[in-house]
Amino acid sequence: MAEAAAPSTSVAPASFAASARDARRVAVVLPVHNGEPWLDGCMRALLAQTVLRSRDVALEVSAFDDASTDGTWCALGRWAHELELAGMRVTLGRSTRDAPGGCGYAKNRAVAQCDAEWLCFQDVDDISAPSRVEAELAAAEERPRALVGCQVVREPAGATERYIRWANGMSQSQLVHHRFRECTLLMPTWFMARADFVHAGGFREEQCEDLLLLLAHVAGGGTLHRVDQPLVTYRYHASAATHSI
Repeated sequence: MAEAAAPSTSVAPASFAASARDARRVAVVLPVHNGEPWLDGCMRALLAQTVLRSRDVALEVSAFDDASTDGTWCALGRWAHELELAGMRVTLGRSTRDAPGGCGYAKNRAVAQCDAEWLCFQDVDDISAPSRVEAELAAAEERPRALVGCQVVREPAGATERYIRWANGMSQSQLVHHRFRECTLLMPTWFMARADFVHAGGFREEQCEDLLLLLAHVAGGGTLHRVDQPLVTYRYHASAATHSI
């Protein structure tokens, strides 16, 4: 489907190029469709990541605009400069389709256009806590073949209360046992090795792409782990992609 995506642009500041030679490379995978209203909060949270102070972690933002019709593409360009000043590499890609390809399509393209060894999945309408990348990278390095997630804070408070209590409260073993009921690690909290993403076949470009990848990961010998800290603010609103399922 390469013909549906415009060539990506990538800018790496000198500080990133120098650190990336010997660093652990983490890409924040950011699929976006009409995400302009949420982009400022998402990007400000990425600028606050504690790993930016680490000399042995090189952080990249790989964003793919999936046929947005609002000001998303221009907003991404404006934010790229701010992220680069903070020492991050920024890779931007854009769909040339008339209609969006969907969540799985956009996530796969955002992964494909970067080359980091670690992938941190981020939805534009959610906010990562400052220690998110640092904590999930540490958990993933301690657990080879693990798909790592974390607990979440739901915004507004009280939205989908039973669902969030279930997602945050499962034991580590229940993450595997409950996987046929629902996606036990919420996708906007995922962190995994690129090799494991490739081994699982990437996202199926259809509905429930997160659950399908989680099932493929476990079937292929991968494990699941949740960092028991609320590292992502998971926002609930009428235009969220989950409302279309």
